[in-house]
Amino acid sequence: MQRVAILSAILLGGVAVTGAVAQGIPGIENIEQVGENLYRIPGAGGNTIVFVRSDDVVLVDTKVAGQGEALMEQVRSVTDKPIAMVINTHSHPDHVGSNAFFRENHAVQVVAQANTAARMQAEGGQFPANPVDTEFTTYRQIGEGEDRIELYWFGAGHTDGDAFVMFPENKTMVAGDIYAWHMSPLIDPGSGGSMLALPTTVTAAYYNIPEAETVISGHGGVHTREEFLSWVTFNRGLVQIAEETAQRGGTPEEALARLEAVPSWAVFMGDEPLPGLEYGGTPRGRAYINLMVAFEELMGEEPQLRMGIATSEIPARQN
Repeated sequence: MQRVAILSAILLGGVAVTGAVAQGIPGIENIEQVGENLYRIPGAGGNTIVFVRSDDVVLVDTKVAGQGEALMEQVRSVTDKPIAMVINTHSHPDHVGSNAFFRENHAVQVVAQANTAARMQAEGGQFPANPVDTEFTTYRQIGEGEDRIELYWFGAGHTDGDAFVMFPENKTMVAGDIYAWHMSPLIDPGSGGSMLALPTTVTAAYYNIPEAETVISGHGGVHTREEFLSWVTFNRGLVQIAEETAQRGGTPEEALARLEAVPSWAVFMGDEPLPGLEYGGTPRGRAYINLMVAFEELMGEEPQLRMGIATSEIPARQN
């Protein structure tokens, strides 16, 4: 099953099922404030977001398995309020792995988009079911006033259940892995991901959540709205070039040359791994992978899961 393949690849690519950090992947880092009562905890999987409400705390994503105690240590450095809820941006184990700790020790309510909830609640190989208490389809509001959280879903991209989590009082949006490391994202076809659908999905997020002045990526750092728009534009261009190249019988290699010929997109075409990049190679390598995925989708072929690609397999830059 392809879903099991990607889950295994994520874990075997650097983090064991037990949660022990391995193969040079950084562990949990110190919590940092990104807004009023809003914090980010990097490392040991995807970013965990901490939102301190009037009476309790909401977490967005819980990293890989075995990180509950370490997460609690970071949370307790900023508040003693109880953990009441976990919101998951999608179903991958580097974002939902420590849900069980919070369910068992803090009786949290777990919230996820409906497609994500269905995947989390199904066992897959070595991965047990990960129950969801509350699911939503396209929109859900949680709380009122300064405690308000808004959940959005606009379509497929990284998976078919990518949730955008908006904190209106902070004008901050958490995007999950549909937007990670400020480069073209990993596409998980086995979890309903689609490169062709992604530009429409993220464009909808940009225009339908206009108050989001800050965007926190699933991995990596915190970005401005302008940076998010530049990334949206790049991915729209990637798919457009793939379509135009395929229509005239071209190849992903030719499309890559066209993509890197646009000076304003150079930031998304680097040859060095980005800081904290645990898997997936370089930005240019990921762009090439997603051109191949787009071509497969355009040709009606089953798109392949590609976690990364060797530098030797990426076409040389054209002068």
